[in-house]
Amino acid sequence: MISINRKLSAIIAACLLCAGLHAQEMIAEHICTIDRRLPNDGDCFGDLFFQFHSQNQEPEGDFHGVSVANLLTGETLSFNDLGYNENFHNSSITFSKKKLSGFDRFPLLYVSENYAPNSYYKIHVYRVRKGLHDKFRFDMVQTIEMPSPESLEILYPHAILDEDGKHLWIEGYSTDKKRTVFLWFDLPAFKKGSTVSLGEPIGCFEIRRKKVTDQAYCMHNGKFYQVAGVKREAWLRVIDIESGTLEREVLFNDHELPYEPEAVFFWGDRLCVSFSADGKAEVYSIKLL
Repeated sequence: MISINRKLSAIIAACLLCAGLHAQEMIAEHICTIDRRLPNDGDCFGDLFFQFHSQNQEPEGDFHGVSVANLLTGETLSFNDLGYNENFHNSSITFSKKKLSGFDRFPLLYVSENYAPNSYYKIHVYRVRKGLHDKFRFDMVQTIEMPSPESLEILYPHAILDEDGKHLWIEGYSTDKKRTVFLWFDLPAFKKGSTVSLGEPIGCFEIRRKKVTDQAYCMHNGKFYQVAGVKREAWLRVIDIESGTLEREVLFNDHELPYEPEAVFFWGDRLCVSFSADGKAEVYSIKLL
């Protein structure tokens, strides 16, 4: 009996230890609140975070724009209305390594947009300029037309630039919605004012998919960081690109973050996630342990 009790105690202790480690696998630190409704994805350049917002459903279908926030102070500096377009939904945002002019402060910004699984998919390239009184200007300087999602056999695609600045990745659901598919393309040459088409994929891998919404993803040091889900179940997933394998995943809800993740990006070496909460964007720094 003593032996059994000792074994039982050891099992309980091990379970408690595992639970403790599970609870400590991530530390979240609040950075700022962006007081705008309906946030989508975003990216940062330096200490400035560009959070896109859009709504293509009634009764608020006229809302489409971008907030600029200072991550050091938590202050929202400006909001730019980009004008109504019923097709806009900003699924993924990436700053490139290329500037349109040597006088520009910001590199070109690639804004991936989709609407409905198989009806509309483009990437708009913006030149970002800053004027007086923290006023920002977003000029569309190129459009990349993507292959139709059904031709790629994916749904709800998200596109981001590779870290090398020469390639582009598209992520989306497999048509049976059981897998997340990652496709790799050559990035078309930039020419101001042009509309270009993306060619055929040059690489592909798949991982199992969570049965929740894929929201956004980014690339950092050879890994994809994906956020998926809604407030009742939301995940951070880390995928190794070279091997095409899922390395780890963390449930945000275990860490008192019962929000819907909309954007994931790196601020220097700090992993950050922007959540949609009561119509606002709550930005957190995430440290994985």
